[in-house]
Amino acid sequence: MSDQLLDVFRICLLVLVYLTFFRVIRAVVVELRAEVPMSVAADAPAPAPVGTRQVLPTTPAAPAGLVDAAALVLVAPVAGAGTRFTLEPETTIGRAAGCGVVIDDARVSKLHARVFQSGGTWYAEDLGSTNGTLLDGEPLTSSQPLGIGSRLQVGDVVMELV
Repeated sequence: MSDQLLDVFRICLLVLVYLTFFRVIRAVVVELRAEVPMSVAADAPAPAPVGTRQVLPTTPAAPAGLVDAAALVLVAPVAGAGTRFTLEPETTIGRAAGCGVVIDDARVSKLHARVFQSGGTWYAEDLGSTNGTLLDGEPLTSSQPLGIGSRLQVGDVVMELV
């Protein structure tokens, strides 16, 4: 091989190493931004494991026309199937103790996604998670409306809106 070709390969390899390095740094920064302040974590209830039932505090009745009895029901993993998480007007999903739906899964970010209500419709949004969020099997790239039966996947956990 010629020296010029070897130089091109070296440069490509160096670029690949730097891109990998920056990707790792980005993932660390995203996780650090998602840290929950200690004062919030101390006041929050202990996180509920995936296989247990979690009852969230009730909120005042929503104005007429808004869906106010929605919930996410665990579909997978099978061990926690049927667990019901009542939704508030804005509910966060993640590993942090301050989240409305706490999921103990290594592939779930501390603040992974949120489900919120706007104009009588429920929406799901990824919060810059490392592994992404799927809505009905498709990557969630922006706020998307949820319908009854929509499936939201974070890590290995699949939940359905009911």
